[in-house]
Amino acid sequence: MQREDRAKVVTAKNAGFCFGVRRAVDTVNDLRSKTDKKIYTIGELIHNSVFVKRLEEQNIFVIEEDELASLEKDKDNIVLVVRAHGIKKEIIEYLEEKGFEYVNATCPYVERIHDIVDKNTHDASLCVVMGDKKHPEAVGTISYAHCDAVVCSDIAELEQNLNTKLTSFEECFVLTSQTTYNNEKYVNCQKLAKKLYTNSKIFDTICSVTEKRQNEVAKLSKECDVMLVVGGKTSSNTKKLADISSEYCKSTFLIETASELDTAQIVRLCKESLKQPNKVFTVGITAGASTPDDILEEVKVRASEIITASGETTT
Repeated sequence: MQREDRAKVVTAKNAGFCFGVRRAVDTVNDLRSKTDKKIYTIGELIHNSVFVKRLEEQNIFVIEEDELASLEKDKDNIVLVVRAHGIKKEIIEYLEEKGFEYVNATCPYVERIHDIVDKNTHDASLCVVMGDKKHPEAVGTISYAHCDAVVCSDIAELEQNLNTKLTSFEECFVLTSQTTYNNEKYVNCQKLAKKLYTNSKIFDTICSVTEKRQNEVAKLSKECDVMLVVGGKTSSNTKKLADISSEYCKSTFLIETASELDTAQIVRLCKESLKQPNKVFTVGITAGASTPDDILEEVKVRASEIITASGETTT
């Protein structure tokens, strides 16, 4: 094997902006080009600090739900944007009651879950959303329930809530998940629900793109010496990609930008790899759904430069 074939960088096919995020970004950019009004996104449009700073440079700022009342006096000069993750039902009602101009950039996959919960919880005793308790998508989803509703992080918490909140195995409960929840974990939650409760209403609500990314990163990380997961540190789907990758590749790094790459560590791992005959040192790269294309490209270029600096040529 030639020296130039001893190292390479491989990028996942499904990496970077997903449909819902790109739609939200296009929405706010289009809005900025059409109005001189002040623009505020209710919460971060997407969970990526670099991108949020870029929006600020265009005079598009973040405002939290509990700060909206401060804008009432100036509402005629303001346009609000509902983020890709969606917001609570009562906030939408508040905006309409107060006469705010707003654009709804909620991801259609998230809106589908809102609709499922709204339509299927009238006769239910409990609604469970598998996800992160503090994530805006999960918080927004349970606000559409017409019964007791909780967010559970794992199967143990799900079972605990079912045991404490339901008094009969024949009671109806609704089970959904955050669009970015771990697919394998959700399958196990569904099995538990079907086994214990005959009247459970179970819905597949993990985004198909999320499922593809998770399956892809699981496969890719098994083949790599280093995995770089690019995305916001507060991004739920990015952290899940990093968690899955870490199961198979111990040298998994979650980074927001190319500047965070650990050059010394990658060079060391690359040189260690060269000691093994016919071993190809492989750096895998994937990115969360809220990672801009240019940031992903910068990481790819920088990873290639690092390998080159260690005496190898990327492919």
